[in-house]
Amino acid sequence: MLTVYDLKNQRMLTQPNFWKLVSGYERFSGVTFVGSFQIIEKHLLPQFKQVNLILGMEDQRTGQNLNQFFYLTRRVREITSANEQFISRVADESLKLRFTKEQLFHSKYYIVENDNQFKIFNGSMNLTQKALTNNFEMLWMYAGSKDNPADLAFYRTHQQLFKKNFTEDSTNYLDRKVIDQIKGKSAKEITEILTSQTVEQINDNTVLFPVEDITKITNSQKDQRYALVPKDVKQVINSIYTPKGNKRRKTEEIKNQVKEIVYNNLEEPANNVVEANTLYPQPLWSYADDNVLVQQPNSHEFIPLENHVKNVTRDDVENFVKVIKSFKYNKVRDESQQALSAFMYLMTAPLIWKIRQIYRKSNYAKSADQVPLSMVLIGRGTTGKTLLVRDYFKPFIGDRGMNLQYSEINQGTGAHTNKAVNFLGNYLNSKRFISPMIVDELNENFLHSKVATNAIKQWSNTITDIHNVNIFAMNHNIGGRDINNLEEITKRVYYLSFEAGWLPPEKQKYNYGILQNNINDHIYKAVVYELNQRLVNLSGLDEQDLVDDYLSLTRKIVKELLAKFGLQDELKGIIDHNYDYKVDRNRLTWKMLIKDDDFKHVSFNSEGKQHFTVSKAIFNNLKGSTYENINQTLDNYFNMFPRELGVAIEQYNNGMILDINKFDEFIGEPLIRQHYNSLHQKDKQTDAMQEYLKAQKQRDEQQNKMMTEMMKTIAKQQEQNQQSKPGLLSRLFKRK
Repeated sequence: MLTVYDLKNQRMLTQPNFWKLVSGYERFSGVTFVGSFQIIEKHLLPQFKQVNLILGMEDQRTGQNLNQFFYLTRRVREITSANEQFISRVADESLKLRFTKEQLFHSKYYIVENDNQFKIFNGSMNLTQKALTNNFEMLWMYAGSKDNPADLAFYRTHQQLFKKNFTEDSTNYLDRKVIDQIKGKSAKEITEILTSQTVEQINDNTVLFPVEDITKITNSQKDQRYALVPKDVKQVINSIYTPKGNKRRKTEEIKNQVKEIVYNNLEEPANNVVEANTLYPQPLWSYADDNVLVQQPNSHEFIPLENHVKNVTRDDVENFVKVIKSFKYNKVRDESQQALSAFMYLMTAPLIWKIRQIYRKSNYAKSADQVPLSMVLIGRGTTGKTLLVRDYFKPFIGDRGMNLQYSEINQGTGAHTNKAVNFLGNYLNSKRFISPMIVDELNENFLHSKVATNAIKQWSNTITDIHNVNIFAMNHNIGGRDINNLEEITKRVYYLSFEAGWLPPEKQKYNYGILQNNINDHIYKAVVYELNQRLVNLSGLDEQDLVDDYLSLTRKIVKELLAKFGLQDELKGIIDHNYDYKVDRNRLTWKMLIKDDDFKHVSFNSEGKQHFTVSKAIFNNLKGSTYENINQTLDNYFNMFPRELGVAIEQYNNGMILDINKFDEFIGEPLIRQHYNSLHQKDKQTDAMQEYLKAQKQRDEQQNKMMTEMMKTIAKQQEQNQQSKPGLLSRLFKRK
């Protein structure tokens, strides 16, 4: 994104349109790298009567300046496809293109003017589509009037500098003489003309290149230093120079060799190889000649990755283990499986393209689109997704650059995703760079956008060459749009969910600051190096395992690294399996289904202790169901259980039979077993009460019987007593 500082008014112009800033002027002069003639045809020629350009270089010394001059195949293609206005403007010299003679132009500055007014720009921006639309670029601008003495002095100083650069320090790149020769000519005839011009400019020292830059190409196999120029450029340079960087002497033989190279390459489809310095952020990893290449920070050259296993210390591995475990012991719920799987994908990322190629060639039946080109870490607020990509992933891969935001690559957070798709696609189609593209705060609409989902499918189906992968962190709020869980997306995008919050700091087992400070790229480089070696020399057994699980070789290497330091049991239980987002979502779906239903449609059959039944009626009031009817809903819910877990026993017309213990293990809590025990506890209490009441009744009946018998006995005794006792008259008249 372009930022311009207005020197005259001392204010910052944020994301201005460069072409609007230079509108209204007649002449354009500049030193810049130009990605293609199209930008000249589209923006400069229609707007300016005179255009003078010195074709400078991009941000790397070696490579881009060589490409600019020696990439004859591209130059021929551009000339043959140039429009009539471009050709005529070069012919009448209202368009002049020059190229550095010896000392390379790295500065980028522009002067636009008419008779009275002018503007001067200086800064980092080249005239490339990426620089104008996606890259972070900075220019200062001075707008002035030639009638103002102070402004005029400023203008003359810069105009004199450009005049010297244009007339003394550069030579013709494409001039009227060449244009007159190529008018109406075929591509083969144009090749002959450009080849002769190129070789002659080298021979008469019109154009000079530092010997060390040439030998990085001619001697790349010997000293294993890569400038990453296209194949065509390497071939042309090797034809003109010796391995030591000296010019070859047989001029006609050289011309014939170069012409043959260009002829052959013209017959091949255009291979638009992306250069490292045309990308933002600049990639750090590349691939060539069966080697993973790592860019050197000072020279910007790429050299083969060495075996870094000797650099991996016990402290490195212990810290890695603690990072993973922190997602278990520092959180309210264990998410260490997700964290480990995310790191496994990250360590595989530079060679995902190679694994996909193996899938295509393998005799084991599996499609390459089963290997995802993107990973998305899904979180809610501060649940660890950004911490992973910003504080753990970037130092783990040796990337010390700024954290890239989705709003930057899409130039805003709006619903349209075209710019983000173009940005990501440019990297994926580089045919050489393998650095993972890490983007934070992905807009959750991205995975629902038709433009983005079509691009995801197209990338997966059509990219067969070397490519990188995308790693996103995305916030997904409760009540927001559902995650796109369609099979056509989930097989191409690896979802990992981080939704559990963090424990209070005093309850966390591991200190985040210490973990983050101790992260380095030793493990990453060691694993990537070893993974590449095994993929290049793949055994039949490893191939079969790899096709079954694209992370299997990475896992195997990491386990070996753990075992080397006696830490093989530290990640036991989670290292042998990949986190599966669908299974995780299905767990939650089933758990909420049963809880929301409050067990109303759960019953226990004759196999009570082992199995339980879920009635189809549980789906009657299911809100927001995407299924067509209740029978389809029944089918889909039954199929949510992975077969290998043995949860689902049987599906029938009115429901399904499930295993109690295996269901509880699947959802992660003893939900059904507790309900079963609760029901049976009530039954036991009811039975006990009934037994008690029955016993009480028996006791009452026995007591009543005893009371009745006792009353009868008392009554009988009283009756007997009454009969044996004398009456009153008998006592009065008793004889003496």
